[in-house]
Amino acid sequence: MEERSKGKWRLYATPAGADVVSKEIREVLQGKPPAIELGHLMWRIEHEQVMDRDVRTLGRGLSEARLSYRGDEYRLYYAVLTDGEHLLLGLKFHKKGSRGAQDRAIETARDRLAEWQRRI
Repeated sequence: MEERSKGKWRLYATPAGADVVSKEIREVLQGKPPAIELGHLMWRIEHEQVMDRDVRTLGRGLSEARLSYRGDEYRLYYAVLTDGEHLLLGLKFHKKGSRGAQDRAIETARDRLAEWQRRI
């Protein structure tokens, strides 16, 4: 049976080439076990095998990947784009905290998506 792929992951980088989402993931997870779980979650999204709680659509082209690990909550905000082929663009990663912090993370993801779309 052939696996279907929704697209390939690419993590947002600034116009100057700074890999900010990769850096966010490294700083938040520090190579600890949730990093493996994040990889599994991204694979499930890529291959359209998500579980009920894995993702949530936030509107205006933005989705939220939800990772729970030992009582901690993490979020990867991403967009599904078509650039010749389907692309899953990771825009912002953070450990869930206060509502204000989450709102700021979502706005950062929206700003990065808008900036990315201006570039292509």
